[in-house]
Amino acid sequence: MKRNYLLSLIVVCAGAIGCPQVGMSASQELTIPNFDPDSPACVVKLPDTPTQCTVESCKLPLLKGSTLEALQLNFSCLPKSAPTGFENPAPEVKVQSIRAKNSKGHVSLMDDVQSAPAERLRELNFCLYGKLNNFCGNAKVLRLKDGAKLDGTNTVKAFIQGMELQNEISK
Repeated sequence: MKRNYLLSLIVVCAGAIGCPQVGMSASQELTIPNFDPDSPACVVKLPDTPTQCTVESCKLPLLKGSTLEALQLNFSCLPKSAPTGFENPAPEVKVQSIRAKNSKGHVSLMDDVQSAPAERLRELNFCLYGKLNNFCGNAKVLRLKDGAKLDGTNTVKAFIQGMELQNEISK
């Protein structure tokens, strides 16, 4: 009985379900420098999920079978006055409203139709609107040849919805 318990514990840890790993934390808070060095930084509390994060990005789990190299969500912090791209999006861009824990924002999806068919990707862009800054980012969420079942859009959107903008801090 004891041996079975230890064996199952090893299997669970090897599968990264609930065992601490480098880059994971229970509740991670990031301070992202502002694009404008004279503006305050963005401070963001990330959701409790198995991710590897830096101030530049987070790597989220890929759907099994995806041919993407990684599901990486890149971050930027922009002054409130800076354009985000959501003001007047191109007609081919699909824009949706999104709500995080304490902020609202937008998400856009755009499919690459210019590259060779095997290389075409879907890109997700987002911005959450804070009091002083816009916290934005992007990720390649799908290699179009993989098909809709391997689209990482819902994974990224769920991660964004779990974010909480903290009080921005001065530089």
